[in-house]
Amino acid sequence: MKYTVQSSKYILKNFLYIFPFAIIPAFCFSLATDKEALRCAMETIFSGRLKELHFEHLFRAVSVLNFASWKAVVFGLIGIVVIIVCTALLLALLEKHMRFGKRTFNGVFSKLNDNLVSTCSYAFLLLALYEFWCLITSALLFSVMQIPVVPIAYVLGGLVFIGMHIVLISIIGAVYLWLPCMQITGFKALEAFHYSYHLMSPIKGGILIGQLLFLFVAEALICLCAVFSSSYVVFMALTTAFYAVLMMVFCVRMQVAYFDRDNIERADLKTYYR
Repeated sequence: MKYTVQSSKYILKNFLYIFPFAIIPAFCFSLATDKEALRCAMETIFSGRLKELHFEHLFRAVSVLNFASWKAVVFGLIGIVVIIVCTALLLALLEKHMRFGKRTFNGVFSKLNDNLVSTCSYAFLLLALYEFWCLITSALLFSVMQIPVVPIAYVLGGLVFIGMHIVLISIIGAVYLWLPCMQITGFKALEAFHYSYHLMSPIKGGILIGQLLFLFVAEALICLCAVFSSSYVVFMALTTAFYAVLMMVFCVRMQVAYFDRDNIERADLKTYYR
C-alpha cells in the first residue's frame, strides 16, 4: 500500500501537470461506457431476478469494445489510440521529473518517438488480456446466475466476481513494471520482462492488494453513477473523473514502484527541486 500512498501524494502535488494527459482518454472511455447495460445489470442483480440477467448486458457493462452501438465502438477505439499517446507522454514527463527533478514539458514531446512503440505494445497486450477476461468473467457470472437457488447463486456469483478480479490483477501485476523497465533501461522486451518481474516479485502482494481495492471502489462508484444519475451528462462527467484518476494512479504508481525497486534516486524528492 505504500506505493499507492506515495503515488496519491505525488498526484496531489503535481495534479495540474499530469491531469491533462489523463482527461482526454478518460473522456473517450466515458463516452464508450454503456450506461444502460450497467444499469440493467445492477438492477437485475439487486432485485433478485437473476435469471433475467443477460450475458450481453454483463459483457457490455465491463468491456471497452462492447459493440453496444457505433458510438461505443468508435469512442472505444479512439480512446485506445489516445491513451497510448497520452501514456507515452505522461511516462516521459514522470521519468524526467523523478530522474532530473525538472517538472517541465520541454523535451517531453520529443521523447514520444522513444516511448510510443513500447507503450503501444504494452497497451495492446493489456487490452487483449482485459477483453478476454471480460468474456470469461461475463460467461461465468451468467452461468452462475442461472442456478435456481438464489442464495447459492449470489454466493457463487460473489466468489466468481472476486476471484476473477484477483486473477486479472495478478496477471497485470506480472507485467506491471515491464513498460517503465523497457523505457528507462532500454532493454529489449524479453530482457525487460525478466528484469521487471524480478523487481516486482517481492512487492507483488502489496501492490496487488492496493490495485484490487482501488479497482473495487472505482467500479462501485461507476455502477452507482449508472443507477442513480438520471442525466447522461452527469454520468459522463463523473465517469470521466473516475477514469482519469484510475489512469493517473496506474501510471504514477508504476513509475514510483520502479524507481524504488531499481534503487534509482528520485531527484523530485530533493529539497532543492521542490
